[in-house]
Amino acid sequence: MAQPILATENLALHFGGVVAVDKVSISVKPGQIFGLIGPNGAGKTTMFNLLTGIYKPTSGKMFFKGKDITHLPTHQITELGISRTFQNIRLLKGQSVFENILIATHYHLKYNFVSAFFSTPKYRSQEQKAKQMVNALLEQYHLTQYKDEIASDLPQGIQRKVEIIRALATGAELVFLDEPAAGLNPVETSELMALIKRIRDEGKTVLLIEHDMKLVKGVCDEIAVLNFGQLIDQGTYDQVTKNPRVVQAYLGRRYENAQSL
Repeated sequence: MAQPILATENLALHFGGVVAVDKVSISVKPGQIFGLIGPNGAGKTTMFNLLTGIYKPTSGKMFFKGKDITHLPTHQITELGISRTFQNIRLLKGQSVFENILIATHYHLKYNFVSAFFSTPKYRSQEQKAKQMVNALLEQYHLTQYKDEIASDLPQGIQRKVEIIRALATGAELVFLDEPAAGLNPVETSELMALIKRIRDEGKTVLLIEHDMKLVKGVCDEIAVLNFGQLIDQGTYDQVTKNPRVVQAYLGRRYENAQSL
């Protein structure tokens, strides 16, 4: 059995007397699209913030490819091969698509401040390498036509795509997507689904939070369900949506409407 690319063991986070994440243990296989779902306030984004080093857990452990990352800062977690997007698109205002993606490539570059200040041959070589990488990504994901456009002026679906490609530009093996379909129309959502599947097919692992259950059903290999910070099930979409506890978390006691999940 393959080692999980990401695993948590009894992960917990308390804010004073509030238990935001309550001893959650999940396991994500390499090459999966893994969904983290649950009602509003279930602890999903808090889990993302723990896994990417924004929050530090009260207790429990986190592992990436077998390495304990529980207490690592965000930049070190990124350097290991984890990147993320946010529910509210966070592109650099007034900067082009090219510039937005270029900034993420600097995790690959190997020069210091002195080299950059004096624009040494090593610095210029590394910068040229980064620009070539961005151009390759733009071509690979059909964004070349938007290269010089101000990213924040583009339609929502294109902005979301730029943000996801920027996450890939860090060299990430594991990409976290926080509600990537938020604000997208049906056509943009369909294109997003195709992009997520393509990223998986190209050898990446994707962990996503999403309220659009059609998207979750359409792309996820496995899902975990949180409610009030607790893990109540993990498995395939068909398995977990037949669990009465999952149905109750979404629909209260209206079990007759379970098929709407």
